[in-house]
Amino acid sequence: MQRECSKCGEPFAARDLVKDRSKEMEAERKAKGMQGVRFVEYTCSHCGQDDIFVDILQLDNESPEEFQVRKATLEADLKQLHGSQAEVVLKTRETGRHP
Repeated sequence: MQRECSKCGEPFAARDLVKDRSKEMEAERKAKGMQGVRFVEYTCSHCGQDDIFVDILQLDNESPEEFQVRKATLEADLKQLHGSQAEVVLKTRETGRHP
């Protein structure tokens, strides 16, 4: 999946991935039992913008309608929690379901 900076639009390269922070967020997600989402952080090498990508993934046992409800709830919750300098970018993947 190609990701772009939310500020300048430049595509992120592998070197832009903030591996430690991404692993930390994923560990927190797993510890809290959150399923159907994935967190990845990038810092743009062009403009310095920090972007946290939240991929919302459809679960194997989830109907399309249930997925849409969960997605809308997650989007609303994440927008309210946004307090860092990083921009939160939400992505949806309805195909390729994940646990």
